[in-house]
Amino acid sequence: MSWDDGITGPHRDIAASDVPRIAVLAGPGTGKTQFGLMRRVVRLLEQGVPGHRILLLSFTRVAAADLRDKVAQLEVDGIADVRATTLHGYCFGLLQRDSVLAITGRTPRILLNHERDLMLRDIGGDFGDIHQRRRLLEAFVAGWARGVEEHPGLAGTPEDRAFEHAVMRWLLEHRAMLIGEVVPEAYRYLSTNPAADELTAFDHVIVDEYQDLNLLEQRLLDTLARHASLCVAGDDDQSIYRVRYANPEGIRTFLARDDVEPHSIQVCGRCPSNVLAMATSLIRQAPGRDKPDLTPLEEGSAGTTAIVQWQDVATEIDGIVSAIAADVGSERRQAGDILVLTNWRQIGERIRARLIELEIPARSFFTEEEVKTSEAQEALALLRLVVNPDDAPAIRVLVGLGDNEGRCGAYKRVLQVARQGSQTPAHVLARIAQGEKLATVPALAKRFVHATARAAQLRELEPEELVDALFPEGQESTADLRATALDALVEEGADVTGLLDAVLAAVTQDDVPQNPDFVRIMSLHKSKGLTSPAVYIVGAVDGVLPTVRSDAPDEVAAAIEEGRRLFYVAVTRAKHELIISGAAS
Repeated sequence: MSWDDGITGPHRDIAASDVPRIAVLAGPGTGKTQFGLMRRVVRLLEQGVPGHRILLLSFTRVAAADLRDKVAQLEVDGIADVRATTLHGYCFGLLQRDSVLAITGRTPRILLNHERDLMLRDIGGDFGDIHQRRRLLEAFVAGWARGVEEHPGLAGTPEDRAFEHAVMRWLLEHRAMLIGEVVPEAYRYLSTNPAADELTAFDHVIVDEYQDLNLLEQRLLDTLARHASLCVAGDDDQSIYRVRYANPEGIRTFLARDDVEPHSIQVCGRCPSNVLAMATSLIRQAPGRDKPDLTPLEEGSAGTTAIVQWQDVATEIDGIVSAIAADVGSERRQAGDILVLTNWRQIGERIRARLIELEIPARSFFTEEEVKTSEAQEALALLRLVVNPDDAPAIRVLVGLGDNEGRCGAYKRVLQVARQGSQTPAHVLARIAQGEKLATVPALAKRFVHATARAAQLRELEPEELVDALFPEGQESTADLRATALDALVEEGADVTGLLDAVLAAVTQDDVPQNPDFVRIMSLHKSKGLTSPAVYIVGAVDGVLPTVRSDAPDEVAAAIEEGRRLFYVAVTRAKHELIISGAAS
């Protein structure tokens, strides 16, 4: 296949351009990735650019996986060397390099939410209760993401500096990082080391879903592509990550730059015309929106649509399950053709359980919800210790289990001893367990001995045995983790490290199969980058969609705007059939 086979119009213009800065504004289903960005890659390879000099980036893991799938379908020399990943994945890999570790002094071991809460309990001090500390931490992460503070250490008030000092001290002592630090640390490294090899590693950087990036991520791309061409594609109508401080204005700002060649694609080849009309009537209500409507590739094409209201939530769940069961039972639909979207996790899990009772394969995808139970937290912490016996946050989780406060009072005493002797908390706990009178923490010492002994036993098991031991069959609280681990064993032949990587990816990143053989159930946010023949949007109730958590007028307005974009994304996942469902009470 030559790069320009079968493409015309804006897709060909995007692929053919040699301008160093290109921006593409394109809505859902317009083929910008497959026929614009991918053909651009083919042209570059055909013209002799080495594959390893091309970097493809996207925001979510789903979108990055889609990029990799599309790359794999291209038959051209050098395509296997093209790197396709998330921006976060690129930054994480950068921070793991020995040369970068030596400069930054940070260990890119990312805390999960429950581990972060233990840190906040441990720092204590004059920073309010746990809810106030969470808000303080969110404020710092927001500052980094928005570029107000480009890296840790620039807090404003003395109180803020004291809080940030306490957080950074704990992270350094436990050789860990916050998820919100990964991009700031990578940006700090790239922007303060102008001779770094990474700044000349690529000749072409191509970015999809640019509207989902925050301001600092967008700055990082400018830095990374300082000596390379930069092509970005996005759609501000589909910016749905306000919770991660996305900067939807970024794509419009980029398009307006004097050094940028702008492109626009306005034809949707995914949705039937009536579904696209529904989506268009919704997004037109966005304040200040000034762009032409998408038009369907096939004018007059009709999908199946329904808007259904049930008496209550229980009846809604019954109805949705019955509808799916009828379609699968009659072979009108395969299970993998059905996508269920809901912002109520409880509804999603109840639908999944009911479908499984009916022997209809179903999987749910709700990030980090899999590790909310103590069983899941213990299993994951033990798996971490099997791989790395010195994993300090995992040890912290295991010694705190069984107590609502994570035994933070006793752990603070251990931390105090560790700081006085320049030791790790684990080293202090080991000495206490051996009988040294360093601190009175009998419960912590007992749990430490049990955890390290248990990890040593698990280390002797084969991967299949390890999965059974950590995630027992029939244990509901770890069922999703077990399924992920088994998939890694079967599909990838994973060793223990591979098992850990697969489980962590499942609980921290958007990783949803594009072409499954089961019903997919997830939040509306997670559906970004997916398409499906039949889409059910469940729990469409004001206050949930959009989700409004504040009475402040500005916050309400922002929540409604993002909720509208989120609904638009959900509607435009449907290729043939769209059902919007809600309950009256």
